[in-house]
Amino acid sequence: MSFDTLDLPSWPSTCKLTIPGDPQSKGRPRVYQGHGITPTRTREAENRVYSEWRSRYPNLPPYEGPVCLALTFWTATRRGRDWDNLAKLFTDALNGVAYTDDRQIIEASVHVHRPDQYVLGARGPRKRKTGDPLTWHGKPYQACTQAIIEFRKEYIPE
Repeated sequence: MSFDTLDLPSWPSTCKLTIPGDPQSKGRPRVYQGHGITPTRTREAENRVYSEWRSRYPNLPPYEGPVCLALTFWTATRRGRDWDNLAKLFTDALNGVAYTDDRQIIEASVHVHRPDQYVLGARGPRKRKTGDPLTWHGKPYQACTQAIIEFRKEYIPE
């Protein structure tokens, strides 16, 4: 579907999505006897993204035009996860759902926020401990993935 074939008021130009919980990276598929098997954690994380999209935008068909993404990953731990693997899980999960194919993504902005290494203790700054609230630059947050998906109109010269 494109803007030209859809009723514009029913097709949002921007969709926002928040997936609660610690963001997951796309896991490498394991190959057994020539067949690639997607890791269970990856499949479950992709299903969470898919389910959240379907619950928020149940009747929206996959878009066929250019797509722009802004992804923000608010992680629960400081353990390093590559931004590209975090984004890959998200974009693959919405393949054929929000857009026909992830080749349509022409622009992406990805931000990964990890908890502060130091928090304010009773006697000043101290290293973060298990159980401390999640903060980024001193401001509290909940672990989640936030996405803004912008559907662009294809340029057609007149």
